[in-house]
Amino acid sequence: MINNLISRTISNKELNVPVWFLRQAGRHIPEYFEIRKKEKNFIKFCLNEKLIIESSFLPLKYYDLDAAIIFSDILMIPWAMNRNVKFTENFGPHMDPMIPDETKIPQNVSICSKLVPLKNSIISLKKKLPAQIELIGFAGAPWTLACYMIEGKGSKDFINTRKALWSSNNWFFELIETLIIYIADKLEMQSRAGADILMLFDTWSHMIPNNFFYDCAIRPTAKIIDILRSRKIFKPVIGFPFKAGASLVRYSFESHVDCIALDWSVDLSWAKMNINKDIAIQGNLDPASLIPSPSLHLKENVLSILDIMNGRKFIFNVGHGLTPDCKIDNVKEVISIVKKYNRKI
Repeated sequence: MINNLISRTISNKELNVPVWFLRQAGRHIPEYFEIRKKEKNFIKFCLNEKLIIESSFLPLKYYDLDAAIIFSDILMIPWAMNRNVKFTENFGPHMDPMIPDETKIPQNVSICSKLVPLKNSIISLKKKLPAQIELIGFAGAPWTLACYMIEGKGSKDFINTRKALWSSNNWFFELIETLIIYIADKLEMQSRAGADILMLFDTWSHMIPNNFFYDCAIRPTAKIIDILRSRKIFKPVIGFPFKAGASLVRYSFESHVDCIALDWSVDLSWAKMNINKDIAIQGNLDPASLIPSPSLHLKENVLSILDIMNGRKFIFNVGHGLTPDCKIDNVKEVISIVKKYNRKI
C-alpha cells in the first residue's frame, strides 16, 4: 500500500497537495557551506557518503517537506564515463569535449560500480528518514548530458551539439542510445537502494530543434522508463523538460512519465487544459519570488497556483531550483500556505 503523499498524489489517491523544492539542499542554507568545505573537490563531495547524507538531510532541519532529494549531480554519469569532469568556482562544470565522429563513445561502462557511494547513501538515508518523507533519486536526461559532453561546458546556445544533429547524426544518436542505458542503470540502482520516486532533468530541452524534439527528448525518456519497467522498477518517474513550451503536450502523452514538472514560464491554466490528464503536474512557482524580503505578492501567487490546479493531481514546487539568495523565511511561508490550503480541502 502506498502511504506517502507524493506517490499517493501521482497514483490519484490523495487530495492534499505535497510540497518539496528543486535544489532544496543547496546554497541558500548557511550550513551548506560548512558541509561543502569538508571536501575541496566537488566530485569527491558527491562521492562522500557522509556528506551526501548530511546535505540531503539539511533542508529537513528547516522545512516541513514531503520529500528529500538525494544530494548528487547530473554530471556524475559523464564523470563515470571518464570525461574528466571538474567543477570550477565562478565558472561551473567543464569536461573534455567530445568531438562528433571522432571521439569514441565509451561502451559497457559499469555506472553503478562507480557510483557505489550514491547507492550506499540512499540505503542509509532511507533508514533515517521519517516514514512519511519520500526520497527522490534522479539523473540527467540524455539530451542534456550530451549537451555538456559535446560542448565540454555550459553554453548559451549549445551550437556544437545542435550542429552534431545535422552533421554527425549517426554518431550523435549512438551517444544518445548509450546514455539511455547508463541513465536507466543509474535510476535502477537508486530505486533498488530505496529511492521512492525517480526524476529526469532535461535542463537544456529548450535547445532542441523542434523537428528533433521527439527523437532527442520524448523517445529517449520513454525508452529509459520502458527499460526500468522491464527490469521490474515501477517507482513513479517525474520528467522535467525545462522550457519546452508547446512540446510539453506531446511529451506528457508520449514520454511515459508519471508526472511532468513545469517551469515558471508555463501558463498553468493552459497546462491544466492541455497536459495529459492521466499524469500529475509539478511546479511552478518562480524561484525569483523567494528572493525579496518581504516578497510582496508571494501568498497571492502561491494561492493562485493552488486554485488553478485544484482538482488535478498536483505537486507544489518551484519552476526551477532554489537560488543561493532565496530567503529561508519565504520558503517557510510557501510551505505554510500550502499546508493551510490542504486543511481547507
